[in-house]
Amino acid sequence: MKQMTCPAAGGPATCSGVLSGNTAKEMVANGMKHVESAHPEMAADIKKMSPDDMAKWMAGFERKFDALPELPA
Repeated sequence: MKQMTCPAAGGPATCSGVLSGNTAKEMVANGMKHVESAHPEMAADIKKMSPDDMAKWMAGFERKFDALPELPA
């Protein structure tokens, strides 16, 4: 399991939300739940992204995820 703050994932700097997941895709799915409830305007913008833009964003996010330390069990 890994964790990342909402701002580290690209959310607002003032957000104290923490995202977690065992894989980058799981963290993104959990992050979208957070964004939809805490930042609905950001969720709307994300949903408007083209598939190419989303793929580019995901590639960058996967690099950030891979660099995160594993949480102790």
